[in-house]
Amino acid sequence: MPSTPLTQEQIAAIRTFINKRGFNTIEVEMEALDHMASKIEALLEEKPDMNFDLAITKAHASFGIYGLSTLEESIEGGLLQRFKTQFFKELLSYFNSSKILIPIALTAIGYFILTQYPPNDTGRYLHAGFLIYGFLLAIIPYYMLRKGMKRWDKKSSFVKMSTYGMYITQFFFGQIFGITTQLLYEKASVIFPYVFVIGFVLTSLSVFINYDLMKWGIATVNEKWAKYMPKVAV
Repeated sequence: MPSTPLTQEQIAAIRTFINKRGFNTIEVEMEALDHMASKIEALLEEKPDMNFDLAITKAHASFGIYGLSTLEESIEGGLLQRFKTQFFKELLSYFNSSKILIPIALTAIGYFILTQYPPNDTGRYLHAGFLIYGFLLAIIPYYMLRKGMKRWDKKSSFVKMSTYGMYITQFFFGQIFGITTQLLYEKASVIFPYVFVIGFVLTSLSVFINYDLMKWGIATVNEKWAKYMPKVAV
């Protein structure tokens, strides 16, 4: 016989109980709520007349002497692993689907920009150019998703990971490829054009990937929130 779903009032009571334990991110809170709700539903299914507060206490005690605190580390580790898995999933999608047209187009654009580079320049624009380009690209996804980001940016691990990941990635590519292309240009290296185009493609492509990650993070949190708190305002 299937268990009776918890009411919104009961879920709110569980969430209040969880919040008192110090969980401060939506993902950890919702995962803990998921575990607690499942335990409580099982207890109430076994003994329908059980006091709800007692069911909460018993469910919490079932996690061991430290209660839900024992889950926090494993939950956060699982969130990080999910984020890494999603990152590689998004990355591969640009090479094994119709999205491959994007890196191809970026390669063509990178080559065109290379042909327009001043032939007698000392290479001084390359480093600054990559940094500025990466910085400008980092602003675009955040601006496009600012409403969803504003709702969760201080509460969501996924949204924080994608935001910080975007800034770190853009700085990394801008710095590394900026310095590398400048040195290669100054030495008149034959591999300069290839490194320039690759740097341009990866710096540009990272924005598409981070944009996808930000959308995924927001959607994941919204989905989890809607499952338990559809009528509760943030």
